[in-house]
Amino acid sequence: MNICSLVVQTRPDRAQAVEQRLLALPGVEIHGGRAEGKLIVTVEDTGRSEVADTLASIKGVEGVINTVLIYHYGGDDLEAV
Repeated sequence: MNICSLVVQTRPDRAQAVEQRLLALPGVEIHGGRAEGKLIVTVEDTGRSEVADTLASIKGVEGVINTVLIYHYGGDDLEAV
């Protein structure tokens, strides 16, 4: 199981559109930051995609200026819970 949090930077006037594009990716949740153009995002493994694949896809989303990885957890102990 892998879980990451990151900040995805976009222009504030494009944040809503970028948010919708990100939510279409597997394992993505948005937790705020739209008004500032700095979306707070978590990504976790799903049965159909791994975090690394989703992170690579985020960089190619139209309107994304930059991404900054804030936190990463990887381990098997979450699967046992």
